[in-house]
Amino acid sequence: MSKNTQNILKKINYIEADMEIQKQILFSIPSDNKDEMEKSLNIIAKKKEQIHELREKIKKINPEEFDRITRFEEAAMQFKQLAAEKNFKEIVALSESQECSITLKDGSKISCLVKARDESGEWTVLTFDGDIRHYSKDD
Repeated sequence: MSKNTQNILKKINYIEADMEIQKQILFSIPSDNKDEMEKSLNIIAKKKEQIHELREKIKKINPEEFDRITRFEEAAMQFKQLAAEKNFKEIVALSESQECSITLKDGSKISCLVKARDESGEWTVLTFDGDIRHYSKDD
């Protein structure tokens, strides 16, 4: 990933964090204070527009990287949706201190960003390619 893309993604992360703070502020405003609520909503709308503009900038300077980022965002949303639907008993995410992989019975090893095991022993895996794969306990 290019340095320019990394810097834009950092800006997006900061704006998203600030937007979350604004949402918390919005929810704490008494319902009879319409002016303050409108002010917070306008700030949130402006932050969303900033994020959209920065994403378009990434798309313009590096379309392949934009597609990759989009693919990972979609896969992450799908994984979150699966987590809400399934009762995962174990979740492991790749980190500096923890490896994330799954070894199949045939001896092949699949590296991943996240893996989760449900009650039946089935594994759901988010790969480095942005794919979600499912493996039965028999695999």
